[in-house]
Amino acid sequence: MVPERFVRALDGFEAVLAAVPSDRWLSPSPCEGWAAVDVAGHVTAGLLVIEMRAAGRPLPQDDPDWREVAGADPVASWRTVRARTMAELSPEALDRTIPLAFGDVVTLREWLEGYSPELLVHTWDLARATGQQVELDADLVRSALETSERLAPRGRAVGKVGPEVGVADGAGDQARLLALFGRDPAA
Repeated sequence: MVPERFVRALDGFEAVLAAVPSDRWLSPSPCEGWAAVDVAGHVTAGLLVIEMRAAGRPLPQDDPDWREVAGADPVASWRTVRARTMAELSPEALDRTIPLAFGDVVTLREWLEGYSPELLVHTWDLARATGQQVELDADLVRSALETSERLAPRGRAVGKVGPEVGVADGAGDQARLLALFGRDPAA
């Protein structure tokens, strides 16, 4: 079975994606140098990687052009890739072991169980870029924060995660998760 938290994180991203006003795709996002369309393409490309891993296909050497992945209709592109990806996530595929960037080897299921931070942070990025308010699923955020506190320093060491932003004492889990990934939750 596909991890339920992964599906809920996909649903949260899709809700924000589907609500993007048509005139906001080129609005700057909290990801330096990226517009909303780049965030949409990046997250969609992440699903393409999951689809390739599930199908046992090799991964490309280079990142694609995010805007090309998003296409002329980022919502339709996302939904097409999401449907194909979910169709590939058979029990056999979920049990397949895959190598991760840091040298770890896990099952695809285990990887997807820990994939929520990527989706949650970029859901917030897309919402911010397009003038939407988003309160991320508290259960997902709590789980993502536990995972991210262990993994973000490794990502920061290889330049995949920005410097942590300070937050006030007593800040909530969503603010702490965003700050861990270099986002200013008050911005």
